[in-house]
Amino acid sequence: MPQGLDVGTMNLLSARQDGNETVFVQQRNSFVEIDYSDMAEQMLSRSDVLHIRKDDRVYIVGDDALNFANIFSEETRRPMQAGILSSDEQSAIPMIKLITEQVVGQPEFPNERLFFSVPADPIDADVSTLYHQKTIESLLTDMGYSPEPINEGMAVIYSELANREFTGLGISFGAGMTNVCLSYYAVPVMKFSIARGGDWIDEQAAQATGTPVDKVTSVKEEDFALNFETDVGGIEGALSIYYDNLLDYVIENIISEVDEEDVEEGLDVPVVVTGGTSSPDGFEELFAERINESEIPFSISDVRQAENPLYSVAQGALVAARSEEEREGQNEQAEEPDTATEK
Repeated sequence: MPQGLDVGTMNLLSARQDGNETVFVQQRNSFVEIDYSDMAEQMLSRSDVLHIRKDDRVYIVGDDALNFANIFSEETRRPMQAGILSSDEQSAIPMIKLITEQVVGQPEFPNERLFFSVPADPIDADVSTLYHQKTIESLLTDMGYSPEPINEGMAVIYSELANREFTGLGISFGAGMTNVCLSYYAVPVMKFSIARGGDWIDEQAAQATGTPVDKVTSVKEEDFALNFETDVGGIEGALSIYYDNLLDYVIENIISEVDEEDVEEGLDVPVVVTGGTSSPDGFEELFAERINESEIPFSISDVRQAENPLYSVAQGALVAARSEEEREGQNEQAEEPDTATEK
């Protein structure tokens, strides 16, 4: 069976169909480095903590990395930064390889189809995503998969707008980037990314309040809500301020990038927002308020949030993988010679 993979800066998530259900597997895309000792190795192994030893160092990866970072007042390290593989992290490739193996597992058969998400090149930073895409593709190929990249914003369209004939504006608010895609009938007519996301919010809030970034991230992920009723001097108040700023920045860039000719005359465009950064309560309402107040050059029919924002991109990649598999199966049937003989 095919798989979808969301290669995110904060999390890696896979999606696979199991009967009538979609099964998701998730791991945090981070790691912590500690000194090796026999006691540490025994403790980690007994606790089933995902880790790898290299010489005299031990790397704790995935969900356990943040727990260890908070306990020992350490900062986690990331294989990815700003939506792509980090050029500043020497351990980026072996760490993301280990996490990816845990998330997707081994293919059920050689060259199993797998669609993985890739961001568009950002319009506000001089960054190319090509090296990132080709490296992830090579890792998945070495694992025995037949990988295919899918634009992250387009994956949102596949996941959330099937009932609108895959037509609308999909926006994925990730940790490293925000990806935007405008599609008509599953054909993207505009796609780009913005080099700001949840990490930018965390870093700005941490700097403003003098708090470690991982602590800010934990507060945001636990019970943070965008209600603007919190103490401005605290972490939640700072998060609200920078969330508001990010939404204004994203909408400004959508307006600057959308050409009126890109939008079919008379069409009311549905807008769907997703991604882990869109998870806090109040996000959907705040985004709808901001975009409706803007001078965006097309008519919006409705604004809604994905039911499961964290899983949406992986789900869309799975939909694309299954569609491609079905198309290939139909083509193979069409090419089979007719062996029937006339009587």
